[in-house]
Amino acid sequence: MCGIVGYVELKNNPYCSKDIDRAIQSLEHRGPDAHGKDEFFIKQKIGLGHRRLSILDISDAGKQPMTSCNGRFRLIFNGEIYNHHEIREYINQKYNFNTWKSSSDTETLLNLFEFVDFKDALKLLKGMFAIVLFDLNSNRIYFSRDRIGEKPLYISFNEACLLFGSELGSLAQFSAFNKDLSMHSLSSYFKFNYIPAPYSIYKGTFKCPPGKFISIDLNKFTLTNTPETFEDLFLNTGISIDSYWSSMDILNGASSNYIDFDEASASLENILSRSVKDQLISDVPIGAFLSGGIDSSLITALMQKQSMNKIKTFTIGFENKRFDESSYAKDVSTHLGTDHTELILSEDDVLKTIPDLSKIYSEPFADSSQIPTLLVSKLAKSKVSVALSGDGGDELFGGYNRYFMAPTVWSFLSKFPYSLRNFGANALLSSPALLRGVERTSSIIYKKTPVQLVEKIQSISSKIKNIKSEKDLFISLISGHEDLSALLNFSAAPESYAFDNEIWSNSDLSFQEKMMYLDMKTYLPDDIMCKVDRAAMAFSLETRAPFLHQDVVEESLRMPLEFKIKNKTGKYILRDILYKHVPKKLIERPKQGFGIPLEEWIKGPLKDTFYDSISEQNLEHNLINKKAVKKMLDDHISGKRNWQNQLWAIYSFQNWFYDNDIKFKL
Repeated sequence: MCGIVGYVELKNNPYCSKDIDRAIQSLEHRGPDAHGKDEFFIKQKIGLGHRRLSILDISDAGKQPMTSCNGRFRLIFNGEIYNHHEIREYINQKYNFNTWKSSSDTETLLNLFEFVDFKDALKLLKGMFAIVLFDLNSNRIYFSRDRIGEKPLYISFNEACLLFGSELGSLAQFSAFNKDLSMHSLSSYFKFNYIPAPYSIYKGTFKCPPGKFISIDLNKFTLTNTPETFEDLFLNTGISIDSYWSSMDILNGASSNYIDFDEASASLENILSRSVKDQLISDVPIGAFLSGGIDSSLITALMQKQSMNKIKTFTIGFENKRFDESSYAKDVSTHLGTDHTELILSEDDVLKTIPDLSKIYSEPFADSSQIPTLLVSKLAKSKVSVALSGDGGDELFGGYNRYFMAPTVWSFLSKFPYSLRNFGANALLSSPALLRGVERTSSIIYKKTPVQLVEKIQSISSKIKNIKSEKDLFISLISGHEDLSALLNFSAAPESYAFDNEIWSNSDLSFQEKMMYLDMKTYLPDDIMCKVDRAAMAFSLETRAPFLHQDVVEESLRMPLEFKIKNKTGKYILRDILYKHVPKKLIERPKQGFGIPLEEWIKGPLKDTFYDSISEQNLEHNLINKKAVKKMLDDHISGKRNWQNQLWAIYSFQNWFYDNDIKFKL
């Protein structure tokens, strides 16, 4: 695991060579063990930088940038290739090559590229990775990410130079970096609370899409202006994008004559066990995040089954008992016999991490579970350098509530004309008297004021407004702010790249399958894995997700829906496997998620901070409607409506904007 950064001068720019040292230093948290730099001239000036977190072959022989044995290729690489020993054996046998200088997967990659075409080589890799490869013979540079997008890779384009790296913060160290805001990315952020790939918050800077690679022929490539959209980029000569893996192809090719459930369960357990075995390979101490939920408990159980020693497991809890699930993790740990570490955090412990978030995530990011993820990563790093997680289980095997709720809601809504259901939703939202009537009636029935019921009515009403299709409903369910026109002072529409694809016209797939597929393609890499990568790397901790192993993902895509969701129970097949290792009574409970008492904090210890963030002075950029935000915060404080997620998105953006010294005024 590590951090990578580099540049290509498209025009003479003496500052890049000076700036790269600062850029490399900014990534020290991703790789504190060593650093390297390689700058050289071909027709353009190229600079490659690397920070190393030593996991496999911790000797100096694994240092990067690394040059291939015949000098043709130079590589910087972030990630782990789990099958690199098999690839070495393949190279040895097929190409009669055995001149190895290290046991690192980096050297394996380099020699694979010597013998195999880049695209075909990528198809052989099983792991998580971000790759930058320069071919000195052809003067061509390649960029690629793993199939799911576990590891980040940003590429920034302007007329003077090409910049690339693991984090936006490292690119910002270059004086040539363009810090102009992308307005459609900003609106996407406020819509979804993150920015879907391939876009970033900055104009002309993109995330390399998962499962794809970008090739640039530097003999032909010129850039006449900063590209506004990802599609604009490929109108230039000398640059192309291609896929080496397609989840849609696998989904469309799934067999209808699948084995029965018991066989499927046994097959999946074997595949998951192999994935865990692959990811237990390390030359440094390794452990696991354990929440006590289905996904982390299953991964931990499979780890402990394959280990001669007690697996180190980690969980955090909160003094606020409503959000404390640490006892569940402890029960699972006791049953499995792991070496468990638990840390109970006070409110102050948690709140003091907030000022660091904008620097850690380097672009607006508003998933508040980033805070507990950051804290459990810090705890794990105190004893291990690698931690396995259960990320991916929800998206691949049907764990989110929307997978059960959305089909039922759509089945009901579709029975009524659009005009009628839209009218009803507006009536509920605009009629305080009607809601007060609901309150009074329910208080008589339930002997108390049902605040949560009113909140749910408001939330559902806002969600079903303007719903004309299954796609509309899905987008509404995953949206933070429903009405961007009321919040933003600009009219840029949310970027729909990630959500407007052929999945909605596929009549062979159910609504649930379509939602799961899109969550795997968008929410999983751009929210969940972004959250985990930045939080863990802030403390130089490598995280691995066995559910995201290629074999597990492909098995999930081929699996019938009824094996994943049955009787309104998600992750049905994972439960079947887990209960062979952990008693059902230790697991079965309502899904809570990795949450924090954000609603209460905004009303209490964070109230003044939130009001300050939306002051006249701090909203002088004029991007956000001041009156709308003030009303939202007032309503939240008074208890009129819970706006915690929306307010957190605004607050996170404000912190990022000023911490990164963005110069902008609408």
